[in-house]
Amino acid sequence: MDMKILVVAIAVLAAIVLFTLPPKAEQKPAEALGNTPTVPEPGPQPEPSGNATRSEEPEEPAVVYEPRINPADFTTNITNRYLTFTPGMNFTYEGETEDGTERIVVLVLNETRTVAGVTTLIVWDRVWLDGDLTEDTKDWYAQDKEGNVWYFGEDSKEIVGGAVASTAGSWESGVDGAKPGIVMEADPKVGDSYRQEHYEGEAEDMADVIALGVSVTVPYGTFQNCLKTRDWTPLEPGADEYKYYCLEIGGVVLEQVIEDGEKVELINVSSGAEETLEPGEPLPVIRTEITEEEARAIALTVLNGTITDVAIEKKHGKTAYVVEMQTGDGEQDVIIDIKTGEVLGIE
Repeated sequence: MDMKILVVAIAVLAAIVLFTLPPKAEQKPAEALGNTPTVPEPGPQPEPSGNATRSEEPEEPAVVYEPRINPADFTTNITNRYLTFTPGMNFTYEGETEDGTERIVVLVLNETRTVAGVTTLIVWDRVWLDGDLTEDTKDWYAQDKEGNVWYFGEDSKEIVGGAVASTAGSWESGVDGAKPGIVMEADPKVGDSYRQEHYEGEAEDMADVIALGVSVTVPYGTFQNCLKTRDWTPLEPGADEYKYYCLEIGGVVLEQVIEDGEKVELINVSSGAEETLEPGEPLPVIRTEITEEEARAIALTVLNGTITDVAIEKKHGKTAYVVEMQTGDGEQDVIIDIKTGEVLGIE
C-alpha cells in the first residue's frame, strides 16, 4: 500500500475514535469544594432583591450640648482680662447705620439675679436710634473658677415709640431647654470656637477666635493688645460680625458687621455711674391689630423667598412690621402697617 494512503487512513481512524468517546467530567475549582472562601469579582455588585437591604455605615450620633453647671463654681466678681465687669462702670458706643445714628450705653449694675441656681451679675444694655430708645436689655453674667465668663440669658425689650413692641429676644438658662454659654474664655487661643448661648431656634450665638495682639483705633483711643473674634449665628446667615476686646479696656471697643462694614465704636468709659436700677414706671405694650403670623403671610404674597426675621420698627412715620426675607435678589425687607396690614414699602 502506498505510504501516504496509509498515514491518512490512520489519522481518520484516530479522529473517529476520539469523537465517539464520552466527555471527561468537569473539574470544579477548590472554592466550590469549600476549601477557601469565595472572593467576589471587583466592580459593581447586583442590588439585593426582594426585601433585602444593603448594609449601611452607622451614622455618627449628633453632638448634644450639655454644659455642666455647678453653682458653687461661679462668682459675680468678673475679672477676666478681656471682659471685666466692675459695678458702676459705664461704656458708651456710637455708630452710623442705614436707619440713623445708633448710641449704645452699657452699665454694670450692682445687682444680681439667680439663674438656674447661679448668682449672676446684671449688666444693663440700652440702644438709642436718633435719640429714641429702641432696645432695653438686662444681661446676666457670671465667671467660673477657671476664669471663663458665662452668659446665662437676658430680659430683652424692643421699644417703638416709647412702648414695648416685643420681648422675643428674651431667654433664661434652665427654662424651656435654654442653656448658658461662654462669652469670653479665660485663655483664648486662635482657632478656638465656642457657644455663647443656646436656646434652640431662638438664641444660638457662636464665636471664633480670629487673632490676638491686634491694634485697633476708635474715637476713645488706640489700643494694641486686642482679641479679635468672629461672632455668628446659624439663625441669621450673613449677620456675622467682628468684635475687638482690648486688655487696656477690659471689654469691647469695636463691633463691625462683616458684610457691609457697619460698625459701632467705643467713645467713652466712665466709672461711678448709678449702680442700681431705678424702679420707674413700666413701659406700655404696643397693641397690634395684625399678628406676626399674618404679617409673615402678607410678606410672602409680595415676595418669593424665605423669611429670616420679623421685627417691629418705626417706618414711614408709622409703627410697622419689618419682615426680613432672603430672596433671589438678596436680602429684602417688607414693611407692613401693624394696624391695617397695608404694605408700606419694600427695602
